[in-house]
Amino acid sequence: MTGKKLGLLGLALLMLLISNLHLYCRVTVDGRQLDGLYAPAAVKRAGQIAARAAEELLPGEAEAPRCRRACRLSLRRPDGDAAALTDALILAYPGIVLADGVFVNGVRLGTVESGAVLRERLRASILGQMPNAAVFGNISGDLRIRPIYSRAGHETNYDDMVLLISGMAPVIYVDQNGKLV
Repeated sequence: MTGKKLGLLGLALLMLLISNLHLYCRVTVDGRQLDGLYAPAAVKRAGQIAARAAEELLPGEAEAPRCRRACRLSLRRPDGDAAALTDALILAYPGIVLADGVFVNGVRLGTVESGAVLRERLRASILGQMPNAAVFGNISGDLRIRPIYSRAGHETNYDDMVLLISGMAPVIYVDQNGKLV
């Protein structure tokens, strides 16, 4: 092989290598490194979404979390979960928490710290008010509890939430024959 052909082969191999390089970022949020590699555009997009969420949830100016990106080139493609990155950025804003949102028939009633505790309190309330003739009691609406972002300290206490739920979807009791009591 001549020097010219060898040079062209080397250049072709170099171009092949360069064409397969990807820019990625390792992301650290408030001192905690997140798993995965992220495309710079994904990091920027997640930061913008988190800032809009904080602006919507918090009064006044929200203090942005410390987010550090360490960018590198790699043959691997970015594989980080964009939803997990966005979640970490939103929850890093001071004053934002993940609470359990309570919905009855699609209407949001508020949030509680724990949906499991609320369900227990609701069950106890239903059983505690059950007439002697009844064998079963349940609310008359569709109760959904799911995690949502919320402002810290704005959760409804459990007793008030039980009253809100039963007011929105009254409890129905039935006897052993399936008749309303």
